[in-house]
Formats: sequence, structure tokens, C-alpha cells
Amino acid sequence: WAQYEAQEKLLEVAAEFGVELVFFHGRGGTIGRGGGPVPVALRSQPAGSIRRGRMRVTVQGEIIERQFGEADSACRTLDTYISSMLEAELCRPAAVKAEWRAAMKKFQAVSCEAYRGVVFQDPRFIAYFRDVTPSAELGRANIGSRPAKRKAVDSVSSIRAIPWIFAWTQTRFNLPVWLGVGEALASAAKDPAGRAVLQDMYENFMFFRSLVDLLAMVFAKSD
Repeated sequence: WAQYEAQEKLLEVAAEFGVELVFFHGRGGTIGRGGGPVPVALRSQPAGSIRRGRMRVTVQGEIIERQFGEADSACRTLDTYISSMLEAELCRPAAVKAEWRAAMKKFQAVSCEAYRGVVFQDPRFIAYFRDVTPSAELGRANIGSRPAKRKAVDSVSSIRAIPWIFAWTQTRFNLPVWLGVGEALASAAKDPAGRAVLQDMYENFMFFRSLVDLLAMVFAKSD
């Protein structure tokens, strides 16, 4: 959500000074690293962030071969991006209501607090991570361009993004994707008015709908 709002603010500044802004998106293979269906990702961007069919995307190493490894797959990938960009630009999303923004702000605060409470504040977590994931084995495997850790310190903050997500993916637990989401949604669904806002957001706010749908897909794949 912070990224969504940052794009909105950048678009406002660019329009004020007459600058044609092209966003550069980084997309990984997993949901935890920006992956997911291309049409969903582009339709959930802020209004005006894709203009004149222009945007930039960096495709992460683990899916380059899958999307561009052969001529047919490369053509299919480009077709998907072009059609999705046209749809995103021509079918402008609904204006973000004030109650949607308030709900997203609350989700952001509640989910972040719940996530940090487990990952960064529970002293047992790093040992748990080492015990239940193959993080040590991945660190010794010669499959990455950089070391798995930034520093020789046994802490979550020292682990790079790719091995962090990859380790959880190997267990089919996918913890970084969903941790804190339940608390955030529960905080908004305590009363009928909150549930009504959630329903309205899912039906009319593409950003929120894509978030929920991607989470549902992750849960379906998780063990």
C-alpha cells in the first residue's frame, strides 16, 4: 500500500512539472517477491501509472527461462504484457474512496505490527527459521549470484530477499506472504460496517481484490 500511494504522489508531482513518468517494476517468480499473473498486477496499479503503452519491467532470474526461454513462450509473454497494458490504460480503475484509504492504512499498521512481532521481536524465531527451512543448505548451494546473507550475523535482517522467500517456499509454508494479514482483516471485520467496506473494496477496488485473490492462491498452494 505504501508503494501504491508513493506512485500516486509521484504522478501528481510529474503532472505538476510536465514530466512524463515511466515506472520501473521489479517482478519475481513468487507472490512474496512481486510475482503473480501479469494482467492482475497491471490492473491493480494506480490510475495513470501506465500511459501511452509505456512501462519498464525487470524479470527476475528464476523465471527468465520460463517466460523467454523459447520463441513461443517469449511471444506469449510479450502478448500478455501488451494486452494487459492496453487493458490497464483503457479501463481506468474507480477512484479510491476515502473509506478505502482509511481501511488500507489500518491494514498496513495492524499487519506490520503483527509481522514484526513474530519475525523481529520473538527471540525464538530465527532458530525456528533455521530448523524448519533448508536455509543453511540453500546458502551452501552454488545457485545464486550473491551470498545468501549480507553479513555473517544470525539474524533475519542479514538474510537477502531471494533466499528468505525461497527457503519458506521449499517448506510450502510461505510465511512471509501471509503473516499479519489475518489480524489486519479481522480488525476491519469486527462490525457490519467494516465488513461492508471490505465487500465494497473487493468488488470495486482492483488493488484490494488482487491482494485478496493472490493470497487465496498462496493459501491453496501452502501446506
